[in-house]
Amino acid sequence: MNYLIIFISILPIFIIAIYFYKKDVHKEPIKLLQKLFISGILAGLLVIIISLIYNYLIPNYQTITNNHFLNIFIYSFIFVSLIEEVSKWLMIYKISYHNQEYDEFYDIILYSIFVALGFACFENLLYNLPNNNVYVAIVRGMTAIPAHVCYQTFMGYYLTLSKLYKNKKKFYITLSLIIPIILHGIYDLLLYLENTIFVFIFLIFLITIIVFTITKTNTIVNIDKKK
Repeated sequence: MNYLIIFISILPIFIIAIYFYKKDVHKEPIKLLQKLFISGILAGLLVIIISLIYNYLIPNYQTITNNHFLNIFIYSFIFVSLIEEVSKWLMIYKISYHNQEYDEFYDIILYSIFVALGFACFENLLYNLPNNNVYVAIVRGMTAIPAHVCYQTFMGYYLTLSKLYKNKKKFYITLSLIIPIILHGIYDLLLYLENTIFVFIFLIFLITIIVFTITKTNTIVNIDKKK
């Protein structure tokens, strides 16, 4: 077993977890965050099960034929983004939305991030260990893991708005699922297109959602501090 690959795969998880945990004004119970992290791993297992079912019903659905844009688009948004984001959303909504520990606007965002980290940790190890490539592991730590955190920050943000604005509850709950699906789909689409210009656009896109995530969480935390 390559312990270096394991270390590189999980190190960003710990760094990001500590970063967002420290932002919380009134710290959430560690056991709850552990439960959320584990639920993220379970979401990863759910994705595998769904993928196996799809693979049985639609053989070779994961094959992107001749880099055709429509095929890549469908694969990115349906077979990757939709399945993964719905799986994570189910875990977040089930555990977080009516949790008795929720007492600050930032809480559901933090809960969502820990689900994302559990999912990203599972996915990262599943990808990196067979490949055994240190460079790939480092790149994924700088791209895939932060991206998952960003998707779930948006998810948590809109779930928070659904609690704040009861008259638009269904609207914001819907956005909490649709926006991450769109962002995740764009992320994968830009990668699978495998073109220099799209790689450049991909980097701009990734930096943009990371900046938005940091800015938005800081804004929500500052609101909590003033309460």
